[in-house]
Amino acid sequence: MPSDAESEFPDTHDVPPASQQDREAWLRAQLEAAASACAAWGVPPSRLREALQRSFRDGALPATVYLEDRVLTLACADGNPRAQQELDRRVSERVAQAARRVDASAAFIEEVRQGVRERLLLGSAGSAPRILEYAGRGPLEAWVGVVATRVALNLRRGVQPVSLDERLVTGLSMPSPDPELALIKGEYREAFQQAFRAALAELEDTEVNVLRLHFAKGLTIDDLGRTYGVHRATAARWIARARERLLAGIRARLMEALRLGPEEFESLMELVRSQVHLSLSKGLGT
Repeated sequence: MPSDAESEFPDTHDVPPASQQDREAWLRAQLEAAASACAAWGVPPSRLREALQRSFRDGALPATVYLEDRVLTLACADGNPRAQQELDRRVSERVAQAARRVDASAAFIEEVRQGVRERLLLGSAGSAPRILEYAGRGPLEAWVGVVATRVALNLRRGVQPVSLDERLVTGLSMPSPDPELALIKGEYREAFQQAFRAALAELEDTEVNVLRLHFAKGLTIDDLGRTYGVHRATAARWIARARERLLAGIRARLMEALRLGPEEFESLMELVRSQVHLSLSKGLGT
């Protein structure tokens, strides 16, 4: 199967092979033209040279290379937070446009944005980030737009007939060998479900995605940092804040609904904390 770069911007020019001397002269010219971009994004010229050498097809020189875009993608693949933020800024609207053609809801658009980030910036099974497949033969925004369309269509094919919050609370319907958890799932299940839904609805889409990626997909804080172009400490704070906001919302609603004594309520909340982790892991993974 062709890569995104190959399938989206094929080099259709019938150009005869260039000599080694011509290729070297071309590379020197490209590196000179890209010098300021390399300096701005901290990309060593030798790294760009290696990437450009992979652009040769049957010895022919590429007809067009979007050098600044190519340098930006190399910086993104290296985990440069500023570069990843610039990528988000430049392609955000193109990704949203691709998502809207499939589903115009805000939640779906955010899910597509997250899927594109994962696809482009996170390697898998020892492989390099997919953004390195961008060969610079067309504008970066257009290339990412095609990637976003594929992500959107794949998400739509896998859509469940229930909403995200319904999937989250399905963990409460599973049998539990723990008698204390069984108590929550029995006597307090309805109250917990209602509190969970209401608290989840108050979270921002990005917070839900961060929880999904961490608890359900197993991404580490380093993975999240690379995905969003932020420091790992920032990613860790996001996870903690989203989880605590969710728990605080659940706590407030359960306190009002159940009217238990202080000690009994605190015991219940200890169990709720563990159950929230299970619900996030089970429900957000579907």
